[in-house]
Amino acid sequence: MTSRIWRVAVVAEGPTDHIVIEAIIASLLADTDADFELQTLQPDGSAAFGSGFGPKGAGWGGVYRWCRQAAEDGRGSVSGSLVLSQYDLLIVHVDADVADAKYISAGIKSPLHNDLPCSQPCPPPRHTTDALRTVILRWLGENACPPRVILCTPSKSMDTWVLTALFPDRGTFQQQDWECHPKPDGKISILPLRIRRRFKKDKEYFQLKQPQISEVWPHVSDTLTEAQRFTEKLTEELGAGMD
Repeated sequence: MTSRIWRVAVVAEGPTDHIVIEAIIASLLADTDADFELQTLQPDGSAAFGSGFGPKGAGWGGVYRWCRQAAEDGRGSVSGSLVLSQYDLLIVHVDADVADAKYISAGIKSPLHNDLPCSQPCPPPRHTTDALRTVILRWLGENACPPRVILCTPSKSMDTWVLTALFPDRGTFQQQDWECHPKPDGKISILPLRIRRRFKKDKEYFQLKQPQISEVWPHVSDTLTEAQRFTEKLTEELGAGMD
């Protein structure tokens, strides 16, 4: 019998990202008597929208629009929004390569601040992700991360975490400087042809691999600094809720 069921809301760039986040939470709760329910708030995959991503669109532009709407609903900040009263945790995911982007590239013509691009030299990844986290907090109308809100900023993208998890025998994916590779998915070409043919960046493939990602997550967290930061923050929030 589970002692607690966590209600977790996820705002992410794409439909596969929440599958990875779900695997991570499952890994962290594996040795506890707690369970969780995960709800994807962005992208909105409702059948009511033909795009499959909802009215805010996909990618980081969709995350920006969701954050701004949540802040407006909360009279200026996400702390005042209903979403934090409906869920135990809110996870907001934005890949670190967004630090190299401009708002107009996501169709955002009048951003709240002109604070992109904000990338810094890498290594270390944290200099860029720290700058990006400040940007995301502005989207949310916050000066600091509120309790129960967790930022997820893989460097340079979620692909970095996934490839480290799925291919532990590939040295390229097992080093800290891997987090500074500008296009992680471009390195899929180093995999044997038979593996490349099976690897697909779609929901079905990620769901198939979700148990593996969950099982090896401690190794990913030990290897990659941003994975470790996400793990530590999740562990802190989950631990506080169990006290």
